[in-house]
Amino acid sequence: MIRAGYFPERRAAMDLKQLEAFVYVVKLNSFSKAADTIYLSQPTISAHISSLEKELGTQLLVRSTKEVYPTKVGVEFFSYAQNMLALRDQAIQSVSGLGHNSRGEISVLSSSVPAQYLLPEIVTAFRRRYPNIIIRVHQSNSNLVSAKLGNCYYDVGIVGTKIQGNKFIQEPFCDDTLVFVYPADLDIDEAIIGKNLVDFIRSQPFIMRETGSGTLQELDRYLKKHDLSLDDLKPACYMDSTQGVMQAVSSGMGISFLSKAATALYVQMGLVKTIEVDHQFFLRRFYLLLKKDMVLSPVQKLLVDFIAQYYYGIKEPA
Repeated sequence: MIRAGYFPERRAAMDLKQLEAFVYVVKLNSFSKAADTIYLSQPTISAHISSLEKELGTQLLVRSTKEVYPTKVGVEFFSYAQNMLALRDQAIQSVSGLGHNSRGEISVLSSSVPAQYLLPEIVTAFRRRYPNIIIRVHQSNSNLVSAKLGNCYYDVGIVGTKIQGNKFIQEPFCDDTLVFVYPADLDIDEAIIGKNLVDFIRSQPFIMRETGSGTLQELDRYLKKHDLSLDDLKPACYMDSTQGVMQAVSSGMGISFLSKAATALYVQMGLVKTIEVDHQFFLRRFYLLLKKDMVLSPVQKLLVDFIAQYYYGIKEPA
């Protein structure tokens, strides 16, 4: 932890341009990308960082020929620097307001289903209203989203399962359900399968998501309800994306459970079929994750509020 008085006599010399240069170098992992983003030359960015490190009396960044990343002190200082810039932006907004011409950049780390099937539509609608705000969407699984969101590179997280603990503010914004999905040419009696689904899925090649996937966690929960585990399935393949599972199922490799939102287009094209099973049990919720100690910039708040309102009326169950 950066303790009180850690940077005694140097604190007053620090300026916001130096902080902005530092924050963007860390977020973009690059001096050149930071320079392009905030419209400064790369030598100017380097000079700002060097001056900041000199004034603080400590190294904030590790530089190599291939990458740049924050030191341990740099990671902690980043949170303070980012919050100071957010407060600056809030102060400016209080005077000038935000509108159609608002500018900025937001980094979103999302699990696969929201990244592939929800965010494209949301971001398209958001950019119609705010065309000068750039959204960078990065994809991971639900477990890794919560782990990675704590570092310096991402502003907002989106996951398909609630994260344990109190490290984040978790805001539900959209409902979905998992469905049983199988190849369109697989000849099965849906009425019979609906009654004996557990026995059926144990007998068929199963396309699995990777460990850490929210979809896999929900499937594991369902199997435990029937006194089974993932070990009772017959895995045909492990995929690290929903799209990969969908392609494998449509090609006839096996069966799986997937988000209903992810299967819609493939069902429409006649490539797969789905059965809704235990709808209430498989009801899942997508959550916005926000770091508790993070002050949202006005531009970040625009996106968070937009996503929260896009699927209006979702409330936490009692």
